[in-house]
Amino acid sequence: MSDLVGRSFVFDDGSKIEVIQIKAREEHSVNIEAVTYHISQGNSLPRKLVMEKKTFIEHFGHLFKD
Repeated sequence: MSDLVGRSFVFDDGSKIEVIQIKAREEHSVNIEAVTYHISQGNSLPRKLVMEKKTFIEHFGHLFKD
């Protein structure tokens, strides 16, 4: 899978998911890659969320396949 940063996907209902950054961070003395992304729904302000990259790919990776 190519680099995700800057990529987005718009669902049929207009909701959008956009990858902001992927950054190494330490959690419980273990280094992981964390994905920061925005979820936008309708006219509401986007929600900023962070998820481990492996988990993000499992849940949302199919949306960003080339």
